[in-house]
Amino acid sequence: MKEVKIRIIPAIGLFFCIQIFFIWLSTNFYPNNSIGYGIFGGILTSFCLYFLIKGMQDTEDFTNSIPENLQLSTAPTFTLAVIAFISFIIFTSFLTSMYSNIKENELKQFGKITTGEILKGYSETGRNVVGSYNVTVEYSVKGETIKAFTKVSPTEFQNCYVGKEVKLIYSTKNPNLIDVIGDDTKVETYVKIKNRAILISDLLKIIDLNKDQTEAYLNSISYPWNYESDKKGWINTEKLLYLLKPSDKSVSYLTTTFNPEELNDEIDKLKFQKLDTISNSKKSPGEKIKLRMLSAEGLYKNNKYALVIKSTFIGTSGQIAMVIQLEKIKE
Repeated sequence: MKEVKIRIIPAIGLFFCIQIFFIWLSTNFYPNNSIGYGIFGGILTSFCLYFLIKGMQDTEDFTNSIPENLQLSTAPTFTLAVIAFISFIIFTSFLTSMYSNIKENELKQFGKITTGEILKGYSETGRNVVGSYNVTVEYSVKGETIKAFTKVSPTEFQNCYVGKEVKLIYSTKNPNLIDVIGDDTKVETYVKIKNRAILISDLLKIIDLNKDQTEAYLNSISYPWNYESDKKGWINTEKLLYLLKPSDKSVSYLTTTFNPEELNDEIDKLKFQKLDTISNSKKSPGEKIKLRMLSAEGLYKNNKYALVIKSTFIGTSGQIAMVIQLEKIKE
């Protein structure tokens, strides 16, 4: 029995220490390479289990206490190798899955949204890190300035430049744990909003809302919108969307993402009648060709509202955008 204690008990203790260590990592550490840590943990576990069983098999007192038909004596090396390999697969899968969800789960549970500023960003290079991007963000938590880095998606990285303000979520449990909210997947995960296009029916509601209500309503449709006092309107820089409310009787919306067919369907559904087509006489032939696609362009009216839909070009690339203006008709 003394031989059993000397050879087996330390092996059992080492096995459990390894498991406790890697599980402890899941609550106190946030590995960027979840697969690497999972494989490392699986290797250590399988080796530990191999030598634990091997030690038990080679211990005479322990072997004699096991029924003969259960003893691993037919092909011990092969059998133990199979057991070690199976344990490697199981523990690697378990640890990798656990590590990959640590950050997201903590931010879901303890996350708080704030605004930060991009300090720097870079892309990792190498065969195994294609499309891996990192940014360093500065933000304030309870008066304390914090600098932290996080990985971002290629879409987010394209919109991140030094000095830009971004929406981010940080953990109140560990303020250095952050994630930039810069694409639709992150918005849906952390803000619980599934981005969609703003419709004419939305403008009909927004026209009667005050400033705070308008911003809240916009952010419930396509996050994030920010108010710009000098323009008396809101802007969603991530999606190149703009909304102005010059008065309590009118609202204007500019979008670079629109579907002419859906726009026409909504115009019909809201019982708008087309009055005239906006003149394109001053536009170049090339611009006119593009505008032929915009069959909804024109002036509309129903019993309560006047609606103007026209196209414009933004930026140096000549990107086409749609402007929708809604105004209450004087009673």
